[in-house]
Amino acid sequence: MVIQTLPQQEAICRIKQEIGAQIGDTVKLTTIKSRGALWERVGRLEETYPNLFIVDIEEPTGWRKISYSYADVFTKTIRLTCCDTGEDLFPWLPDRF
Repeated sequence: MVIQTLPQQEAICRIKQEIGAQIGDTVKLTTIKSRGALWERVGRLEETYPNLFIVDIEEPTGWRKISYSYADVFTKTIRLTCCDTGEDLFPWLPDRF
C-alpha cells in the first residue's frame, strides 16, 4: 500500500468525514499517555462537531464521554481501530504507534 501525503487541511476534512460516517460504531481507542504509555479502551463514536468528536468510552465503573479533536487523529495522538475487523480506521495516515 502506498501512503500518500495530503495537505493538513484536506487530511483533517477527510478524517472528519470518515468519523461522521462511522457514528454509532464500536471502536478501540488507543492513546499515547505520558512517558509513552499506551491507554486502550473500547467505545462508541457518539457525535461530531465542527472541531471535535465525542467517544462514549466503556470504563470498569460505567460509560464516560470523552472528546477529541480531528487534529488528534491527524497527529496520531490517538488511534481508532474498528472492533469488528481490527483494522485501523485511517490506514492512509502515517503510523506513529
